[in-house]
Amino acid sequence: MKTSNKTPMKSPKTYIRHLRMSDLDNVMTWVNDKEVTKNFAKFNKKITINKEKEFLKNLLASKTDKVFSIEDENHNYIGQIGIHQIYWPARNGRLGTIIGNKNAWGKGHAGRAIKLVLDIAFKKIKLNKIWMICYVTNKRMQHICKKLGFKKEGILREEYFHRKEYHDMIRMSVLRKEWIK
Repeated sequence: MKTSNKTPMKSPKTYIRHLRMSDLDNVMTWVNDKEVTKNFAKFNKKITINKEKEFLKNLLASKTDKVFSIEDENHNYIGQIGIHQIYWPARNGRLGTIIGNKNAWGKGHAGRAIKLVLDIAFKKIKLNKIWMICYVTNKRMQHICKKLGFKKEGILREEYFHRKEYHDMIRMSVLRKEWIK
């Protein structure tokens, strides 16, 4: 779906723009797709459009979340990326990203979108640290983040309970001084 003709932040083939309520229909195309959301415990029940509308409304009003929609080179919506849980006293936040359009998987959009968000986090918002966690088995995300300068902070043993079992997670981060040289 076309979502905009004016996008402020771009990289070759990938754009990001601020999330807006008009993204609701796009988000609904993937929030109930188990293949897309399989690694997220909060997506274990069907999400109604009204629940998602309320969630987006709260997200847009949040002082601790900065969320963006990801678009491909033709400005088609393909997913979300954001800096969440911003802890302003320490100026750090958690990176979260999801490519909801399965046709866009494996085309480099996540890495390009992360790079754009890191520029915003460090250059515009002036955060000091961006961290992320993922399953220790998620080698693709670890590779993307390592390529972008993230460093391993450690393994969080049995940190995440999903699908009736505990999972080890890896935490990685990048600092402003490492990103802006």
